[in-house]
Amino acid sequence: MTIHPFLRFLWIYKKILIVLLTPILILPLPLTAGTKESSCGYVIILMAVYWITEALPLAVTSLVPLILFPLLGILKASEVAVLYFKDTNWLMFGGLMIAVAVETSGLHKRIALRVLLIVGVRPRWLMFGFMSVTFFLSMWISNTATTAMLIPIVEAIVKELYEPERQKVAYIGSRETSLNANDGHDNPAFDSARENTEESGDNSIQPIREMKAATEEDRDNNIIELESTENTDNDMSFNQKNSIIKGMTICIPYAASIGGTASLTGTVPNLVLSGQFEEIFPDATPKLSFGIWISYCLPQAIITMLLAYCWLSLWFIGVGDCMKCRKRNDEDEASETRGKGVIKREYAKLGKMTWAEVTVLSVFALTALLWFFRNPGYMTGWSILFEESYVSDGTVAVSMAFLLFFLPRVKPEFINYFKSGLKDGRYQSVPGVLDWRTAQKMFPWDVTLLLGAGFGIAGAATKSGLSAWFGEQLSGLKGIDDWIVCLTMTTFICLMTETTSNTATSSLFVPILAELAKTLEVHPLYLLLPPIIAASFAFMLPVATPPNAIAFSYGRITVWDLVKAGWMVNIIGILVITLSINTFGVAFFNLREFPDWANSTMNEVATNGTGLC
Repeated sequence: MTIHPFLRFLWIYKKILIVLLTPILILPLPLTAGTKESSCGYVIILMAVYWITEALPLAVTSLVPLILFPLLGILKASEVAVLYFKDTNWLMFGGLMIAVAVETSGLHKRIALRVLLIVGVRPRWLMFGFMSVTFFLSMWISNTATTAMLIPIVEAIVKELYEPERQKVAYIGSRETSLNANDGHDNPAFDSARENTEESGDNSIQPIREMKAATEEDRDNNIIELESTENTDNDMSFNQKNSIIKGMTICIPYAASIGGTASLTGTVPNLVLSGQFEEIFPDATPKLSFGIWISYCLPQAIITMLLAYCWLSLWFIGVGDCMKCRKRNDEDEASETRGKGVIKREYAKLGKMTWAEVTVLSVFALTALLWFFRNPGYMTGWSILFEESYVSDGTVAVSMAFLLFFLPRVKPEFINYFKSGLKDGRYQSVPGVLDWRTAQKMFPWDVTLLLGAGFGIAGAATKSGLSAWFGEQLSGLKGIDDWIVCLTMTTFICLMTETTSNTATSSLFVPILAELAKTLEVHPLYLLLPPIIAASFAFMLPVATPPNAIAFSYGRITVWDLVKAGWMVNIIGILVITLSINTFGVAFFNLREFPDWANSTMNEVATNGTGLC
């Protein structure tokens, strides 16, 4: 089928055309209305189109408020600039610096391998071990880095368990992948994990290994041979093994996305909500601090992860293996021995915990404790030792990150001196756990701009009166039950983030949902928390999240595999967070009452909006 040259031209230059034509096509909006509300709406629509289509890099689109808000008379340049470096940005900065230290020290790999040694390598327990360690690590370091580190470990283990000591050609959907058996001593996949973590950004995932295509004849011959020699009453068939391998691969990105919702610093949409909530409702009590967030979100995240594990284990492993209905034989024992051998060898390569790992673990634990007990909400926190509202989670994050740049990476020589004296009679300087060159290379600077753009949108929508205008348009929803509105918005945003950036989506919808809550006179957190948490539940497409893309790049799974497994995980996530906000959330945040601080904000915004029209 030939494509018309004009259509080919449009496809090749589609991004350029979107960048140039979009501002022209929507230009009548500010020209005809002539109000600050319409000008602000113009900028937001323009950014939404750029973000959704990714005609420009997400970080570049995030610079638009710095340009257009001053030019259109919505906010002064100095006012917009301040919004790009709020306290929430510094919380993210410090948290990600600690995450970089965890990655560079190798502490995350030690934790992962240790957990896998504990749970064993039987399919159901191995999947549980992978999901548990991924869930925990993604609470503290980026979902992308966690997935990039663990997927190679999955590859090495499943090769030993299900592809022992020979080459097999597996045909998965429409992809052919040559799987070379490993000699059992070295696993290059492990060594490439950190390189992929450092080189792969959120928007550019590099393939982790080369895909080699097999001929149709070889593929058919190999599959027939495998099925004829392995499909016995007691042994797993080729299809069963292939299904388990898919399950092990898919469970990693799913657990990473779920785990990211459990802590405030786990994923960027959480920080977007926290920062914009404070911007829109400056008098709100309590604030969405780290302690408040983890106290509410961790239980529902654990429930979501356990239910997702049950679904994935049943879908990919089957009822028989989960209920121990299949008889075990010598091949099963041999496979498990090989799998355990892989984990033990890789764990042995790490040796004893290094000085850097102990230091990072200590700082990491201290940071978590300081975050949690600063203002936990249900008890008095240590922040009362200082002036009210002076110390924040950002203060803790930056302080701990600061320590990592001068705490020693190796054991200082003066400590050895007190034991046995200096060997060469002189001291040598000791580098810090983190150095700026490494931090600068691994830090996701684009996320800072994305956060800043979200705060800029929220500030401009409030000051221009666009928020008040939205409230008037949404007044027709007052007759609908609150839980239906919440469920509808949660489902809509969950599906929307399958094809768009969850950070950009959250930045756009937080001001809208906040205004909707004020219009319906519902506690703002009731309509804000479930949809923004659901923005991280993108499980059905490779492009939905970087973790999905990393798992997909290995050739073990197809798009259809993600869709078949992900739709149920999406439903599980939506139902859990909706049930949680209507039960535990009602008691935790006192959601049955419309707070005075939201009512006063509504009146203030309405007054300001009227004057700006």
